[in-house]
Amino acid sequence: MAYHCRVPRPSQDLQNVRRRLEALADAAHAQFHQAYHKSDRRFYGLRTPQLQGLFKELYPARQKLALEAVAPLVRELWASEWYEERTFALMLLERVAAQLTPADLPWMKQLTRDSEGWGLLDYLATRHLGVLALGHGEPVYREVRGWSADPWLWTRRASVLIHIQPARKQRLEDAWAWPTFEELLPDRDFFIRKAIGWTLRECSKHYPQQVHDFLLRVGPAASGLTIREGARNLPPDLRRDLLS
Repeated sequence: MAYHCRVPRPSQDLQNVRRRLEALADAAHAQFHQAYHKSDRRFYGLRTPQLQGLFKELYPARQKLALEAVAPLVRELWASEWYEERTFALMLLERVAAQLTPADLPWMKQLTRDSEGWGLLDYLATRHLGVLALGHGEPVYREVRGWSADPWLWTRRASVLIHIQPARKQRLEDAWAWPTFEELLPDRDFFIRKAIGWTLRECSKHYPQQVHDFLLRVGPAASGLTIREGARNLPPDLRRDLLS
């Protein structure tokens, strides 16, 4: 006897989003995006302003959304084979990011594990995890601190990038940020070294002396990429001192 796995029928909300995306599809730009992201996902070929415009049309800012109401659609969109639908999932989740709690961290971690490249992961780490950290502090930082040892590259990268939003808001948590950066300095993956450098660059806008002192202290343990990126926005005197 043959058994067939029934594919769940897309919800009405998903069908509506999908129809609108299909109407804006651009096959030529889809090929460009697929090559740029080095992804096996399918692409509609929408440019960022188009995707943002469609989202605002379907979910205007004046419309109040609840996490429990949109979570099923977020999960449907995230499970899609289409890159823009997964992006739409994160855009929708961002609208309710302030409603996330530490209890949602297992879900957030699974999203990092499902990420297949820097594009969606960076959005998730800076916009969602960063907001969660700002709202709930230590319980979030303590949990995400452990992600730095995860075997999955994008989960490790998230453990670094979570500190970007707090740094921008001048609420960097020293006890969690600097140990994470230092622990991952020996990581040989380009995307980890780049992430540390990028985060240090953001930190340097409000914490220039700390970034200078950190890079000076760790010295050769930091890759050239991390040092160049981290020092890029330092005041000229601190940058000269560090790079000399």
